[in-house]
Amino acid sequence: MKLQVLLPLMLFGLLTVIAIIVPASEGIAVNRTQQLTLQRATSMDQIVQRSEAAVASDDPTGLDRYLERFAETYGEAAIVVDSEGRVVSSVGGVEMDARVQSLVLAASRTVPQRSIPTIYPWSDDTHFIAEPFANGSSAASGAVVLEVNQAEAKMQITGWWVLVALAGLLLLLLLFAASQFWTSWVLRPVRALDAAANALAEQREPDLEAATGPLELRRLSSSFARMSRGVEDALEQQRGFVAEASHQLRNPLAAIRLRIDALPRDEADEADLEAVGGDLDRLEHVVDRMLVLANAEHRATAEASGRRTGFADGAAREHLTSAAMLAAPHEDHFREAGMRLSVVGVAEVRVACRKSDLEEIVETLLDNARKYAGEGAEIRAGFVLEEVSDEHEGAARRAVLEISDDGPGVHDDELVHLGTRFWRSPAHRAKPGTGLGLAIVGELARANRATVDYDRAPEGGLRARVSLVRTW
Repeated sequence: MKLQVLLPLMLFGLLTVIAIIVPASEGIAVNRTQQLTLQRATSMDQIVQRSEAAVASDDPTGLDRYLERFAETYGEAAIVVDSEGRVVSSVGGVEMDARVQSLVLAASRTVPQRSIPTIYPWSDDTHFIAEPFANGSSAASGAVVLEVNQAEAKMQITGWWVLVALAGLLLLLLLFAASQFWTSWVLRPVRALDAAANALAEQREPDLEAATGPLELRRLSSSFARMSRGVEDALEQQRGFVAEASHQLRNPLAAIRLRIDALPRDEADEADLEAVGGDLDRLEHVVDRMLVLANAEHRATAEASGRRTGFADGAAREHLTSAAMLAAPHEDHFREAGMRLSVVGVAEVRVACRKSDLEEIVETLLDNARKYAGEGAEIRAGFVLEEVSDEHEGAARRAVLEISDDGPGVHDDELVHLGTRFWRSPAHRAKPGTGLGLAIVGELARANRATVDYDRAPEGGLRARVSLVRTW
């Protein structure tokens, strides 16, 4: 947008500067040409007077001396001819070529050729002018042809034009600087709005307090700030409601379970009561997972906005870990399920992630693989070191935790849905689960400046890649 605003300003400025310097340059050339014309007109009058006297007395001695002094002073050649075309006097070696003869003929017909065309830097160095003279009669008795030296005038005009061009260039530079300042000032609220919109999309706190610029755009910034605060308040209220509702549901669920356990039972009601108990177990599990998700979302938002509080502020961020350490607590579960859990990749790595969060991420991903990979499947877990380009940090070092399996996985068109709350693959909906596990993984990762991606593993199953900040 800056280019769209700056380009018309610069185009208008360029046209304005051209409209100034072109007439100024033309005026300089015309003025200097007029000065030279007046100077040579005076000199021509002196030569004409002496030429009349020389022809009348048939003695060109005085005329010769004057022409020699004139040539020494101005460096210009001249030739004087009488009415019959004979050379009376000359200096500077003017040849009677066709051009000079044409001027002499015009002057002998009392048509003087005094005008000098406007001198430009590309004009000729010399220009011929002619003036007739007479001895008291109306008929011309001869003509004077003067070769005007324009070199000095050309050099002066060129110098003035260079100064005018430099002044125009300076004016353009000043105009460009002023246009840059003006454009930046006008678009400053727009840039602030763009940064604020990106911050809001990343769930960071937008900063529009320092936005300046035109009144209309400042009003727009203020409106956007009010809208963002409203959105933040609504999201915070939503997260708070989920956490409070989940927490409040735990007591009634516990009371219902106690009442069901205390009911008298017979063989006819046993199956129904067990079914109700199973439903209560699932509901309690969903409530627990919603509480975990709400807490993870709150911490992730606090991390993104820079307002870390409570556990998010007090827990240690960096720790040394390895895939073997993270996988060790789960090996027995996989062995009992008839699966193999293998550790690959680098031995140890130091990452900027809370230990409890990373352990919960690994537990959720491994539990997910144990549920859906199938009996006899092999699950691989390991770290891979990468150098990636980060939008905010530039070149960043990352430790990528990969957990993959050789099970059936999910369809390619279902990969984009992984991590969505309560979403489960149609092929797995008959199995126990809440659909919140991968959503919790995503929020825990975001709370530690990490990212989670899902794709198809080389072995054919699902692969989860948790990209963590590496500290060395």
